[in-house]
Amino acid sequence: MIMIRGKQFGNIEIALIKQIIAENPVISRRELSILISQRLNWYQANGHLKDRACRDVLLRLAQKGLIDLPQPIYTLKTQQAGVKAINFVEPATTITTAIGDLPKPIFRIAHDSASRQLWNYLIDTYHYKGCRIVVGRHIKYLVYLEQELIACFAFADAVLHLNSRDQWLGWNEQQRAANLHLIINNVRFLMLPWVQIRNLASKLLSLSTRIVADDWQRIYQYRPVLIETFVEQQRFRGTCYKAANWIYLGQTTGVGRSGMKYYAHGIIKDVYVYRLSGFSELQRQLL
Repeated sequence: MIMIRGKQFGNIEIALIKQIIAENPVISRRELSILISQRLNWYQANGHLKDRACRDVLLRLAQKGLIDLPQPIYTLKTQQAGVKAINFVEPATTITTAIGDLPKPIFRIAHDSASRQLWNYLIDTYHYKGCRIVVGRHIKYLVYLEQELIACFAFADAVLHLNSRDQWLGWNEQQRAANLHLIINNVRFLMLPWVQIRNLASKLLSLSTRIVADDWQRIYQYRPVLIETFVEQQRFRGTCYKAANWIYLGQTTGVGRSGMKYYAHGIIKDVYVYRLSGFSELQRQLL
């Protein structure tokens, strides 16, 4: 019996992992981790799969010679953020207050070293993508209910090429180059696992769209008019985005970018956008 990432793996679990690998010889390691997490019923307290932890488990089991992993389908060069150990204690009780009884959520920009380290730690610990360096313009938020930390957000520059968005806007290459900075990307949204409040996710999304445009203008001296985001199909249904009146545009093609190279990862994502004040003016310019 081996204990890895807080879970025990004995002969039964390892045999199951070997079986899943043998039955799925051509899928990626990431897809394997999702399947294995589902079969092992390995979930976080917030209902999300622990597939990121599972990938670490698979690598450790392979290093011990207990399983044989398929070769990586692609090599993704990501810039991992420096996540430092901090003195953070997870709340012992779950927050379940009815949404009508809540105080107004407070969005605080992670602007100094301590708050950024806290944001990085929370994202790395609780978000399935972990914490990576956010390149270019961006704003990170820690969200509180009075003194209770409940969520994390991050907004950054838009994706350079996105077919569904570009077709929806109907702009040409010159118009895209001139106006892309007016779009920002909701690159992270994390409800912390000890927060179990119905409809809070959509409420926070709505509040974030009102707050980020003002903060972006104050920090970067111009105002965005559209927000985009991606929802991984295999994990989420996008319910909170729909409830917050985001517009569904379509799906990605399962192709990503690392540096200047594109690679096929097979992960399909739904694309949503949210129109901010000033978007109608952009539309008029594109006509």
